[in-house]
Amino acid sequence: MEFLINESQLRLILQEQDQSKMTDYMKELHSFTSNIINKVRKTYRLNLRFLLTWGTAVGGLVMPLDNFIRSGRFEMTDDQAALLLVGIACTYFYDNVNALKKIVSKIKEEGLEEVFEEMLLKSKNLKNAFTKFIKSSKVTLNSTFDIIAYTLLIPIITDIQSMIVSGDDTRTMAMKIAKRLIASGVVSVSQVALTEIIRKIIKKLS
Repeated sequence: MEFLINESQLRLILQEQDQSKMTDYMKELHSFTSNIINKVRKTYRLNLRFLLTWGTAVGGLVMPLDNFIRSGRFEMTDDQAALLLVGIACTYFYDNVNALKKIVSKIKEEGLEEVFEEMLLKSKNLKNAFTKFIKSSKVTLNSTFDIIAYTLLIPIITDIQSMIVSGDDTRTMAMKIAKRLIASGVVSVSQVALTEIIRKIIKKLS
């Protein structure tokens, strides 16, 4: 038996697939953050579970840095890589000097201080690029930390761009995307705020 679908139905199916992929991204980012926190806890006896409050946003910022670490330039264990990544995460997501000092002390013990400085520069470049993009989208946020909280969007910006051809108006599309991201269960920002930011991003990319 053959089933025929029209163009609008096809667009809807493709859009649903894209939104489902975005949900998977959110879960992957949160899982990545959880994994590096657990590695650091087991190997270095540092309890950094507070980072899970922003687990998805942390993953959005540091996962690209993990790819940089594994580019072949550096020789280190998975545990050492996790230590560097949580050091970067604490720099942006946790205002506790003592906690960061303990992490940096461990990094020095491992002889990874120069690599950490290089990664810190990479993270600043990524953060600045994202901040510039957000501001150019006419998104109004009160602080740098507010912007950092939305780094969970970094991995899905190109996917949002690909969905623009769906034919929905920007607000409807933004609401659908935000609702799906919130449904992942691992996003800590509000659906209303997320919808508005995504709407402005769509408007900029259109």
